[in-house]
Amino acid sequence: MVAGPLTGTTIPLTSSGVLIGRAPSCTLVLDDDYSSSRHARIFPQGGQWFVEDLGSTNGTYIGEERVQGVIPLGPGVGVQIGQSVVELQG
Repeated sequence: MVAGPLTGTTIPLTSSGVLIGRAPSCTLVLDDDYSSSRHARIFPQGGQWFVEDLGSTNGTYIGEERVQGVIPLGPGVGVQIGQSVVELQG
């Protein structure tokens, strides 16, 4: 996490990816009214990482662009989910 209440938090990346949201079952649990219970996921496929919004109310953003569908994600690219920003570290 590079911004928001959990700044500095790190999560090891696994082949199953990372589920982000308010639900206790998420890999990364956000205490944030602007995030949905199952907000977004970051996952590997074919040697690359991707981000996908899971139908959240407030959206998932890369810069000013709202994530629509599955988007390739490179290291150092900030993904905004509610008040938090997460990025892959290579």
